[in-house]
Amino acid sequence: MRRTLIGVVLSAVLGYGVFSSVADSASEVASTHGGLPVGTFTGCPQQIRPLPRQLPQYEATVKSTALQFVRTGFLKYAQTPATELLGARVRRVLPVRDWGPSGWVKTECGLLVWKRSVTVLVYFRRLDKPHNPIGHCNACAQLTLLLARTDSGWLVWGRY
Repeated sequence: MRRTLIGVVLSAVLGYGVFSSVADSASEVASTHGGLPVGTFTGCPQQIRPLPRQLPQYEATVKSTALQFVRTGFLKYAQTPATELLGARVRRVLPVRDWGPSGWVKTECGLLVWKRSVTVLVYFRRLDKPHNPIGHCNACAQLTLLLARTDSGWLVWGRY
């Protein structure tokens, strides 16, 4: 079974572009349960490269890629007005394997994607309203993006 996946690649060097890849594995296709795995924008990433050994080697590029995605590609998925997403900042970057709720990545996308992806916690100051009528909401003002490195740059492939 063969399937083509299309995703958004954002790279500090290459700019905004389109990335396509082909999934040949029947297990990859079967894991999608008849559609895209929940939490992915266009399916599990394919043909991803290993992460550099040390986080500081890629942290700045990953942060800028995630924020560029929030300003551009994420707007079509967000149910929040664009003005509320202004002022977003990255709170934390870490490999998926060191991230608590990463089990679904391993189950849905496989061990290789789990090993080669990073999470970026994005905080939206304008969504963290102190006057929320139902009380403070920790999850309302943050988003975890999932990124992987490809030959074309960093791919923002999912969210949590």
